[in-house]
Parts: sequence; C-alpha cells; structure tokens
Amino acid sequence: MDPFVRPATPDDLDAVAALLHGKMDPKIPAERWRRLMSYGWLADKPDLGRVVDWNGRICGFVGMVLSDRSIDGRTERIVDVSSWYLEKELRGRGLGAGLMQSVLADPTRTYCTMTPSPLRMHIFRGVGFEVLDDRRVTWTRSGAAPALAVQREVAAIRDAVGPVERRLLDDHAGLGVAWVLASHDGAHCLFGFSVVRKGEGVETWDLLYTGDRGFLARHGQALADSLLPAAAPAALVADGRFVDGASPGGVAEPLGTPRLYRSPRLAPHQIDHLYNELQLLELKLG
Repeated sequence: MDPFVRPATPDDLDAVAALLHGKMDPKIPAERWRRLMSYGWLADKPDLGRVVDWNGRICGFVGMVLSDRSIDGRTERIVDVSSWYLEKELRGRGLGAGLMQSVLADPTRTYCTMTPSPLRMHIFRGVGFEVLDDRRVTWTRSGAAPALAVQREVAAIRDAVGPVERRLLDDHAGLGVAWVLASHDGAHCLFGFSVVRKGEGVETWDLLYTGDRGFLARHGQALADSLLPAAAPAALVADGRFVDGASPGGVAEPLGTPRLYRSPRLAPHQIDHLYNELQLLELKLG
C-alpha cells in the first residue's frame, strides 16, 4: 500500500515519539515528545495531529497542540503547529504538503508556529501564514532600585487573579513557567516567563504571557530591575507585540526568524506563547 496521510490517534503516541526522538531530534527524550499528544489542559482532544502511515509504520508527523482560550469574552481555539517531520525516503512525493494541508483544513481555527525553520518559511507563507512578530524588546538592569512590588509565589498569585488567569496557572503547573504578579500604584499585571540561559550564560527571562501590554510598556525597565540578578549577565526579553507603546529602557531588535500565524479573527497581540511546544518540549524561545 502506498503511504498516506491520516489523523493521528492515541494508538500512534509511542510510534510518533520514537520517530521524532530517533530521526528529528534525539536530544529531546521520547517521553518529552509524547507530551505533544498527551498534554493535560484539553481533556477532549479532537486533533492530535497528522501522520504518514506506510503499511502500518509511522513515517511522518505534524503535531497539533490545541487550546481553547478566552479572548475578549469569547472562546477561541488556537492550534500550535509543531514538529513537522517526514522520513527522507518519502520526500518529494507531496506527502509533506499533504500533512500540512490536512492540519490546516479547519478555517475557523487560529494556527501559529513559534519556532519555524528558516528553510520552511516559504512553505508556511505559501499556505496563508502571516508574520505574527518579527522584533523583540530587551531590557537589562539599569542599576536603579526596584520600583515594582512583585509576587512570585504561585499560591498567592492564584488568590489574587481572576478565573481566566487562574486557569493559565493551573493548566501550566509543572511545565516550567515562572509566574510573576507585578503591582504599581494599585495596578496589577500577571506575567509568565521562561527562564533559561542563552549565549554565554546569560540568564534570560523570555516573556510568554502578559495580562496588560500597556503595563509592560510603562514598567518594563522597572520589571527588569525587580527580577534580574545583579551579579550576573541577565536580560528580560519580550516579543514586540506584547509591548503597547514606547518602552523606556528597552532596546528593540529584529528577530532572526519571524513567528508566524494564520487566523480569521485574532490579531497578533492576542496570541501569546502559552499552550504550545515551548512548554511541552522545554524549548528555548529564539
């Protein structure tokens, strides 16, 4: 039988994890690859992605990490398109394109990819993806005394935020998100970060979520002064769409590879970096 594209099922989980670990990126353990099809925040998963099936052997995969997000009072289904891989011997037959076309079949969904390969940019653009973001803003410590009150205990943050943000905390429990509730003159803002070391050991606070883009623009420098260590190289980094207005102290620069999305209803600033492969695979945000 010729290879063909079909929906992934729970029975494919082990084979997909073995394929991605063995042939796409062996540095990521198979158990971590399994998370792309077994994440906990959506119990009823109508899609797990697409596979290429060749006589019962899984030879290709595109992951679909789904989330239902409350945005402007309505529920939006967002799909993180992840881990597009096809075995070399099957390339050039249209199966790779078939995988992607099948993934994008529902026009009501928002699709995004936060870590697109530069080599595949033209493919994504060819199926309707647009630039989600192509710049970022970086703050380092200014040396000023911290001007914000920050809470980093998740239990205390959970008691202080509303039900929508409380769900963010609950859904990402155990997935390495560093949550911060910042306050200034009675105004509060929730932030979620991935804290990693980049380059020559620079402690980098990559912004995954902000509850108020204006708050970040006004207080980004104060937030960096409150969170970044004083005795080691460190930076707070946010994609440009998270910063609403001028950002005193922040330095804007282009992203090496733009992030991409396709959506019938959502604007770029409504799409964050939660509920996707970044948390599930423990990836660094480029």
